[in-house]
Amino acid sequence: MTNMKMRFMVPVLAAGLAAAMPRLANACAMCGLSPGDHAGHAYNTSVLFMLAAPYVTIAVMGGVLFAAWRRAKRDEHPHAASPPLRR
Repeated sequence: MTNMKMRFMVPVLAAGLAAAMPRLANACAMCGLSPGDHAGHAYNTSVLFMLAAPYVTIAVMGGVLFAAWRRAKRDEHPHAASPPLRR
């Protein structure tokens, strides 16, 4: 066999093997649960928390940096008079 045929045949054989083994297709955490099992809800909730964690972390870091920037701007000129109004 040539190298090009081998590159085509290996994925085809792997897909055929996976399709022929139904237990392998049901190997995920959700597929093995019985209908109405509360573990599915817990699993989905944990996935949502894992997806939200990076966004919450970045938001908190941004809030801390913004507060530090505002405090530095305020402390830069604590007794500066406001500019005169134009008439």
